[in-house]
Amino acid sequence: MTRSSHSTPGAASRRPSIGRRRFARLAAGAAAGALVLGTLGCAGLGGPRTVSVSESELTLLLARQFPLERKVLEVIDLQVTNPQLHLLPATNRVGTELDVSALDRLFGTRAQGHLALDYALRFEPSDHTIRMSQVRVRDLRLESGSNNLHGAAQRIGTLVAEEMLENRTLYKMKPNQADQMERLNLVAGPVLVTSQGIQMTVGPRTQ
Repeated sequence: MTRSSHSTPGAASRRPSIGRRRFARLAAGAAAGALVLGTLGCAGLGGPRTVSVSESELTLLLARQFPLERKVLEVIDLQVTNPQLHLLPATNRVGTELDVSALDRLFGTRAQGHLALDYALRFEPSDHTIRMSQVRVRDLRLESGSNNLHGAAQRIGTLVAEEMLENRTLYKMKPNQADQMERLNLVAGPVLVTSQGIQMTVGPRTQ
């Protein structure tokens, strides 16, 4: 009887422990499954999810695009550097200021300047990227004694806006996010500029 009285409490105390461990394993498995299905949050469960990119992340992503170099009018070497990003939520656009350096190889003169522009952002479904769109030059100032470089200022601004930055990729979704969008037939809404960064809603395709 004494042996039985000692074994029963021990067995009873072990059973809850085994049950808790099993429950923990099941919960962990469920959580892992939810993470796989929920890479885009509740979009994987049939609801929309907001993908957000902070202003600091955007600043780093933009900085990786520079410096940019092009030739203008065949004789001017143009370099664009040092992007400074700021958000314009009131107009749903992003503003960027850039340093510009132009070298006139024909006359050997150089100009330093400053370029201010802004642009919208759009999602490109073919490669799951967010790209610059509708780039507009707000201001371009060149400091140089060369009339040739001053005369090329408008062409330089147009080149930067239309050929160097228009449709340029700023953000690319992670492969697992892109795969999930394709697998679940999800679509992205408009890219919205906020005071904190940018947001884009991803959700089921409406019929």
